[in-house]
Amino acid sequence: MADFDDIKGRKPLKNQISKLIKKGRICHGYIFEGPVGSGKKLIADAFSRLLFCKNPDKLKVCGHCEGCLGHKEQYILKSDKSISVEDIRTLIKDTQLLPLGSGNKIYIIHDADTMTDQAQNAFLKALEEPPSNVYFLLTVTNSEQLIDTVRSRCVIIYTGVNTESEVKDYLQNKYPDTDIQQINFAACFSEGCIGRADTLITDETFRQTRSAAVRYLSEINTDLINKDKSIDITVFLEVLQSLFRDALIFKETEQTDSLINADFLDIIKRTAANNSSESLFKACNYVAKAAKYIKDNVSVSIAIGTMNVELMEELNI
Repeated sequence: MADFDDIKGRKPLKNQISKLIKKGRICHGYIFEGPVGSGKKLIADAFSRLLFCKNPDKLKVCGHCEGCLGHKEQYILKSDKSISVEDIRTLIKDTQLLPLGSGNKIYIIHDADTMTDQAQNAFLKALEEPPSNVYFLLTVTNSEQLIDTVRSRCVIIYTGVNTESEVKDYLQNKYPDTDIQQINFAACFSEGCIGRADTLITDETFRQTRSAAVRYLSEINTDLINKDKSIDITVFLEVLQSLFRDALIFKETEQTDSLINADFLDIIKRTAANNSSESLFKACNYVAKAAKYIKDNVSVSIAIGTMNVELMEELNI
């Protein structure tokens, strides 16, 4: 099981949890909310370890009580798509069973914001009258996807993110042979999410998607997207927007310190030189609009096609 020593930085988060443990104000439901890759699963696992311990001291377990040494009844529920009412009913039945020992039973529901409304209503009943030794830990990206009555019966803990320097240090220690420009990009683009930074370094699909975004910036052509089936369109738009953002910053400041894609400085400089600040600002907005269209279930071909026309009319590439 994880320990809070495994979690880098996050001083506000650790202070909040430390105070909860110190005051002994433990409730039966907790929601850990944070962006993808922010370590919610690791944090929930570390918190469950504190709940098993009979004598926790702030963020430390005693290591010698029955809860620390005995069998730990931790159950994890997760789903590739959405969590169904059948999943929750099975979980609830299990909560009614006596524990194998005298300790707590902890249920971790990952991506709980994917629970269907019917599943949430069933889960609410478990939250309203839980057995005294049962605790529920939910990880979510957006707690607003949970019904009000579920949220109101849980303590919401925001996981926060790491600083860019913390992510950079982590990556340099884990990937000592990786090019420093790639490390710098991942540390910045991950927006403080170490899990995402790992993906940026290791995932081949991401590398291909980023390369496609750079090529697109050179010749604005939807064929580049349509022909390459390995492209993650959401990530493609995110990278493309960051490239336009870098070009706009360089246009305004001629400084490179705050660029996300400094390893593609030549194309950023060329894009900045060929276009006005106003055009680059509009380009950022066109990309953001396409991303929103796709999020709202507009056809990808329509969203990208519209963006393509707008960028071709606005920019000199």
